[in-house]
Amino acid sequence: MKKFIYPILLLVISYLVVGSIYDEITKDKTPGKAKRLECQKKVTTFEKSFDINELFLAQKQVESEKIAFQSHIEKPLYSPSVIEEYITLEQSDGIFQNALDSYFKAKNSIDNRYKFAYYIYENDKNNPGKKNKKSTLYAGYVVFDVKNDKNQTIYKVQIDFMEHNKNSIEQSLKCTVESFMTFM
Repeated sequence: MKKFIYPILLLVISYLVVGSIYDEITKDKTPGKAKRLECQKKVTTFEKSFDINELFLAQKQVESEKIAFQSHIEKPLYSPSVIEEYITLEQSDGIFQNALDSYFKAKNSIDNRYKFAYYIYENDKNNPGKKNKKSTLYAGYVVFDVKNDKNQTIYKVQIDFMEHNKNSIEQSLKCTVESFMTFM
């Protein structure tokens, strides 16, 4: 009986070691890349929570009232801007507000202490500071930032959009809100 235990034990240990090595080799090692949601899997996404307790309270604030936010579009310096041919700031604000409103449940007396802001960055493909060709493959990205009453960031997400079209930008805007509201 002892004669069979050692080979079986050696086989099990070998299997575990090889499996661990395979998992380590094949996993995505890019820091910060999020793949929790289907919309995050389609493009590059970075997200981070700096305070999970305050994040939970900020999510409750969205569920409890209509949220005001700040927004802007960052246009390229070295390339001609084309983003407003596809979407205006007013249109993107409407999309973003509707995405937030989809999480609204009922007006409650929640302290309105969190600030919400997003911006759309249009990729500047002619910027001489671009490090490599991969940095010119995307059309831009959306950054969503939530801050507390001390102006400290408690959550931030950045989601690329690959094409200059309204649908691609709209998907990224909606994904930023979904990422925030489902983070936990």
